[in-house]
Amino acid sequence: MKRILPVCLVLLAIVLVPSISTFAHHGSAAYDNKVVEMKNATVTKFTWSNPHAIVFFDVKDASGNLAHWAAEIGSPPAVAVLGWSRTSLQPGDVITVFFWPAKSGRPVGRMNRVVFSDGRILRDSQLGGGEGEGGAK
Repeated sequence: MKRILPVCLVLLAIVLVPSISTFAHHGSAAYDNKVVEMKNATVTKFTWSNPHAIVFFDVKDASGNLAHWAAEIGSPPAVAVLGWSRTSLQPGDVITVFFWPAKSGRPVGRMNRVVFSDGRILRDSQLGGGEGEGGAK
């Protein structure tokens, strides 16, 4: 009987410890629920890394001032099945960006989709990448 408790604790630790990182991942609560469109955005950098790939881009605000933005997309394996690759975006590419901006007002957001000048579309998978506002479609 005295051996059962230590054995149970060890088994519990074996099961719970690997799953801790699963609980550490954030959700979408930091982002607004309305998709924002930014036309004529110029890609400045594209990082293809875990846990999220990130698109850095510049766009002129309403006053004509250049604003620097960053928008995360899903992990490389999650978005690769949707057509994304490490070479999908290059510095200098001019795109239209649809994303959920941060509620904090900082120039960051969660990508919904990217539309190229030739009409090609790359969508994000983690929040659905749908056409409308408010999340997955």
